[in-house]
Amino acid sequence: MKSKILIAFSILLLSASTVLLAQRKDSKEPAKHRIVIQFNDPDSVSQVRTLMQVANVRKIWADAEIEVVCLGGGLDLLMTKNSKASNMVAEWSGKGVIFAACNNTMMNRKVTKEDLLPEAVVVPAAVIELATRQEEGWSYFRGGK
Repeated sequence: MKSKILIAFSILLLSASTVLLAQRKDSKEPAKHRIVIQFNDPDSVSQVRTLMQVANVRKIWADAEIEVVCLGGGLDLLMTKNSKASNMVAEWSGKGVIFAACNNTMMNRKVTKEDLLPEAVVVPAAVIELATRQEEGWSYFRGGK
């Protein structure tokens, strides 16, 4: 008797899990894409290439959340005097892309908030920002070359 109840219960659980999996696959809600990009290259070609990578992502995933975290030489992308792609930064910032400047790099290079493009936000440390985003489920890649 116990074995018949156990078999019936197992069949019930299997049926319920199959229905739940089918509902999940049929869900109309699209996946939410969140990408954090590490950028640490001062090269002007790499600056443009990274922003083209942002464009390529948005071409396929128009609603993707994107954050570009600039550290080391990559901080040049966000500096008014050094950025070779400031117009692209402004354009993508207007479309919701976040451009984060590493405060540790800023202190090491004696860069102030006033030296940055207005679109830049300052984060305490790039490595912490990158790790936090990944812990939150964001995909990571390194921008540039």
